[in-house]
Amino acid sequence: MLNSAILVLVLALGASTAMPSLPGAMVHADFEYYTLALTWQPGICDVNEPPPTGGSAPERCAQGQPHEPLIGLHGLWPDRPQLLIRAGVPVASWWKDGCDLLHHSSDPPQLPAALAAEVASVMPHFRANLLTHEYDKHVQCLGFDAASFFSVAIAMRQAVAESSFGRYLIVDAGHVARHEDVRTAFMRSFGTLKGRALQLRCGRNPAGTVVLTQLWIGVRARELATFPKDQSLAVPRVDEDNCPTTFLVPSW
Repeated sequence: MLNSAILVLVLALGASTAMPSLPGAMVHADFEYYTLALTWQPGICDVNEPPPTGGSAPERCAQGQPHEPLIGLHGLWPDRPQLLIRAGVPVASWWKDGCDLLHHSSDPPQLPAALAAEVASVMPHFRANLLTHEYDKHVQCLGFDAASFFSVAIAMRQAVAESSFGRYLIVDAGHVARHEDVRTAFMRSFGTLKGRALQLRCGRNPAGTVVLTQLWIGVRARELATFPKDQSLAVPRVDEDNCPTTFLVPSW
């Protein structure tokens, strides 16, 4: 469970209100769940697909990319706010454009130096800054305090990385894994039957091998403080798991 300091931050997130970026849109924090998007760093840095920052061409991670930890942070993604649901905005548009549907910001989040360094140590490094991209797309239009938000995301990443599920993946690095086995390890680690709360993402590396790149975990918005216990886990309405029956869990 998250420690008491992080619990305070979680409660602050739950109480956040949105900046009024649209007439009448005073609160956007009425969504049902988050997606905790974690990266498998050796995979996300070596696939033939555009980077998470939204580039149009495949891009490897920059030189100087930290090789530890293996489980990194892509972001913490709020689900579609009720304002957009009522307006008939498709969920696919929210996942594609995020906060740009409400308010755009090209400014990086203002984080304490120590927190910024911690985020940099676990995020993939691309030509475009992933932290700034995540802040613009998933945070700033909902009125969250940036430092609190990313502190919670870091704590949630750590909870997964230090769990028996995280250790299972780390031991599996460099080996071919069975999709079913990875999901079973997830359920056992967190004491849940919601196996589909975990969505595995794969891509192809330059050799054409299918490799693990990301782990997306659904989390109920009102249960962040209990993550990663069973009651906190949510099965997303749209299944975006794209990994086949077997795939490589790559190593550096």
